[in-house]
Amino acid sequence: MMIQFERVTKRFQNITALSELTLSIKKGEIFGLVGPNGAGKTTAIRILCGALKPTSGRVTVAGMDVGERGTEVKRLIGYLPEEPNLYERMTPRQLLRFFASLYEVEDAEARIEELLTLVGMEEKVDVRIATFSKGMRQRISIARALLHDPEILILDEPTMGLDPLTAREIREFVASFNGRKTVLLCTHYMPEAEQLCDRVGILHRGRLVALGSPEQLKAELEQDGWESPTLEDVFLRYTRGG
Repeated sequence: MMIQFERVTKRFQNITALSELTLSIKKGEIFGLVGPNGAGKTTAIRILCGALKPTSGRVTVAGMDVGERGTEVKRLIGYLPEEPNLYERMTPRQLLRFFASLYEVEDAEARIEELLTLVGMEEKVDVRIATFSKGMRQRISIARALLHDPEILILDEPTMGLDPLTAREIREFVASFNGRKTVLLCTHYMPEAEQLCDRVGILHRGRLVALGSPEQLKAELEQDGWESPTLEDVFLRYTRGG
């Protein structure tokens, strides 16, 4: 397994954000982590990235304990947060050069040109980021996450607030990584999870309440008498008691 959560609990004073989370994500899999606001998704991501320590339990990435070998783990991860912070006075070239230096990327200039072409931003390479639309900023953020060629991509709401065309292009881009990179996708948009993910885990109040492929989860509802259920129906059943 590429990622393993082993009975991970995280408490903030009297609030339990995660409770006994046990979850394995396979190498090359696109895995969807979904749940309502406050379900514990962001907490799980921050623990995985080493930004938070669990109250109990452990997380391993490629067999390495995140708590013990955090620096090595971080080199394997590319992270696109829900609200990516970009240095707006910079151009895409300047921004990516800066992060390339932090990651000690070999042949950085060629890598930067490759990524800007990949995300369709080669014509904006020397334009200040402050002038960019949300969709353009998202493309640059994806390029930044991919800069050091990580084995794992963590994408937190990658299409939220984007126009339909840009959202579709980014979904196609994410789908292209299936089998090549391990992708952890957090999304509130169930059709997106159903389209992209090999498996989906539903978090509710800090607990993993459902796990399986979209087809498996929908089949469970059909066995209970639901007619042509969608993944959104599955989500509502487990998070609203329907």
